[in-house]
Amino acid sequence: MPYVLDTVRERGALPYPIRADFPVSWASHLDIADAVVALFDRPDITGVVSVGQYPAITGPDLAAAFGARFGEDVVFEQITPEQFRSSVAPLIGEGPAADVAGAYAAMSTLPDRSITPESSAQKLLGITPRTTGQWLTDAGL
Repeated sequence: MPYVLDTVRERGALPYPIRADFPVSWASHLDIADAVVALFDRPDITGVVSVGQYPAITGPDLAAAFGARFGEDVVFEQITPEQFRSSVAPLIGEGPAADVAGAYAAMSTLPDRSITPESSAQKLLGITPRTTGQWLTDAGL
């Protein structure tokens, strides 16, 4: 998201609407594409295939990866879902921004957003997801 990247570059802060201690199995859109392509060749795999980093990482871990990629210190900045909504609404529209904010508000009631090893693309497909640094590089950032 441009808002997030601009804030990282301008202020050295990664604003995101999750708790600092909330582990997330982040995934690149490229990781998801890799899993989809692999599944076309694996009709024997059924059910849920989870795509993302395992073990999951926290917001400060994510900020550190941004900092390593950009060669500067980046701190994690917890913001509210409403703050995130107002920042992305100009980009995606009010309705979708409200939906995104609602998803983050609901997510805040969970203990984490971590995939399980049993259903992971790593175990089921032998696909290792990109690290945060790798997906930032692959995205041309």
